[in-house]
Amino acid sequence: MIDKGPMLSRHDFSKVNWGILAAAALLLTLGAALLLLPLLSNMDENEVLTLLQTGAATIVLGCILLALRHCLRPTLTYRLYEHGVRVINPHSHKERFIPFEKIGDIYRFRGGRLFGGVFDVMAFRTSAEQPWCPVFSNVSHSWRLADTIIAQQIQQRGPQALNALYQGEMLSFHYLSCGARWLNQLLPGQRKRPSTQTLSLSSTALITAQGSIPIEQIRELENNPQRGTIRLLDNQGNALFTIGYFSLLSADLFIALLEHMIYTRITAYHNPAMTRQQF
Repeated sequence: MIDKGPMLSRHDFSKVNWGILAAAALLLTLGAALLLLPLLSNMDENEVLTLLQTGAATIVLGCILLALRHCLRPTLTYRLYEHGVRVINPHSHKERFIPFEKIGDIYRFRGGRLFGGVFDVMAFRTSAEQPWCPVFSNVSHSWRLADTIIAQQIQQRGPQALNALYQGEMLSFHYLSCGARWLNQLLPGQRKRPSTQTLSLSSTALITAQGSIPIEQIRELENNPQRGTIRLLDNQGNALFTIGYFSLLSADLFIALLEHMIYTRITAYHNPAMTRQQF
């Protein structure tokens, strides 16, 4: 039996959606009252027509809000535990528990300031063969859940990845050139997988589509959250390599590993225990 640990938080329907429900109920009630008002009082024909039109429009608006709330319902809800996440499908009533150490890929998409974070999403999966578990903004406390999952991936997989690098293994990180196309794959019913490109990381070099960059040449990793870019700089401050943060899978794990290698020079290690340092 899997040790989940104690449950830390629930992540269901966001409270903003209950606000939509309250507004819809208010509009429907008001519309019904406007339709009944002519029956309870003596009014001329023009006043009755105005009330009927206003009441009908109010009810239609309430129905639109109800339809919007239905569309905004999350396809998956979550329970956060000490050792993992329970993923619940409220439609099929199926659920599964994913330990943090089993999370293989994490993807973040930002819809931009224009949409106020409505289309911001984080998604995770155990492997390329498994479906994504998207955490959209319509899930309550979505960013708190996302940040916890990302931090746990680094904490759980980071030391393992460093040991693998020390033993001469190569780690692969996949990325896309177009984040918007990737967002489509997180929606229900999407089966087609977009093509990805690969970054290969070893204890001595980062191998990109443009060539190999020795770790010793990298002086600094610059992560710019506002621009959404990751840049590797040399001693003169020149960019050796640039990639979009929101196009790279498990970008935070990639950053943590590379920063650790830059500042501690993993290639100079003589003691394997040193690779087990926490981030």
